[in-house]
Amino acid sequence: MRRITALLAALLPVVAHASEGGLHALVDRLSTRLDVALGGQADAEHYRPLDPPGDDPARAVVIAVAMGTHAEGPNEADTLKVKVRRPGDGPRLLLVDAGIVFRGPGGADFVALPNQRFVLEQPEAELALEALPIWPDKPTPPEGTPLQAVRSNDPGLIAVLRTVQRLEAEDAVRVSRYVKDKDGQLAVDTFVDNQDVSLARWMAWSRDAAGQIRGRLPRDAVRFAILAVTAGFTIQETADWLRLHRSMDMNPGIAAAWDVAKPTEYILERAGLNHRVFSPNHALFHFNQGVVAFRKSDLEGAEKYFRKAMDLDAQFVPARHNLGVTLYRAGKYDEASEAFLMATGMPSAGADDFYNRGATLYRLGDKLGAARAFRKVLELNPRDPDVESWIERADPEGRTKPAPAKAGKKKKGGRK
Repeated sequence: MRRITALLAALLPVVAHASEGGLHALVDRLSTRLDVALGGQADAEHYRPLDPPGDDPARAVVIAVAMGTHAEGPNEADTLKVKVRRPGDGPRLLLVDAGIVFRGPGGADFVALPNQRFVLEQPEAELALEALPIWPDKPTPPEGTPLQAVRSNDPGLIAVLRTVQRLEAEDAVRVSRYVKDKDGQLAVDTFVDNQDVSLARWMAWSRDAAGQIRGRLPRDAVRFAILAVTAGFTIQETADWLRLHRSMDMNPGIAAAWDVAKPTEYILERAGLNHRVFSPNHALFHFNQGVVAFRKSDLEGAEKYFRKAMDLDAQFVPARHNLGVTLYRAGKYDEASEAFLMATGMPSAGADDFYNRGATLYRLGDKLGAARAFRKVLELNPRDPDVESWIERADPEGRTKPAPAKAGKKKKGGRK
């Protein structure tokens, strides 16, 4: 029997471009203004070295970064203490963009949330940057711990951060039409129900120093979107994280995880990532859980997950295929044969579906049925290295061999 052909679904990013937001030449971006003396150890897999900020006496330069305060409640972020030197004439605007990671001891890595803006009016300033951890289980460094900087090499992480930047810089302006000021409080006020209204309701709304309304995504949704692409988080791991780090009991932790699931999926989807792996509302979530269970030799759990994936998406051929493999490994050959029969009856069935159907029928003693399935494999994949030997064993007399095509009769006479 062939090994299981399904793999955990990868989150495939689509490169997104951050909005300039109409910013002018007096803007400095964090990613280009970090002193190389802050540079940390970079590796080819996750991080790459900083670029020199350029020797321009009129530009601001970040000269030191240290751990700040720790997040204490829901939808809060940690802070980083960032010391900035502005040698030139002020004021300047420092914009936090996507892609810079600050590294602490023990692998505690933090990424500054994009779209933060700071007006630099003095020659030196210490700023409090909102940041979130990249990995779920690393201890948070004590306040004041120096951090080093690298550039992210993770396209999924960068896609999430740029999407957050775009949602808060552009989409928030569009959906702010649903936000009304009621007794000094900004709130969504509309009877309309669409995706823009949902986005507006997820956001926290406030006015900036210029009196402009600004929307901010819930920090927990951004947190778990980051952990989805870096640590493979699903809603199950999200609930476990909330229970551990927020000291929640099981039911409140699960409820909180469901509350944050929708905006988290929305961020992943807008980033061009496979958001369907995050929540059990989707077949792909259960499919992946089935693959994990199968690899742990938990055949009962794998069967349950693959059947649930099929319940949510009856046309999901890989789920039927993997169910057949799981049932075969469990010795349930009749049920495995039925699963492969259903899989091979669908338009998207592939050579592996027919191969495993043939192997199961052979095990059940239906050698001619097995041979027919193996011959279908040859049609789909003439280079399969094993199938011809199976055909020889299942049908040594060639009874299932297709009849040669009949030559067409030659018509008499010519065209009139």
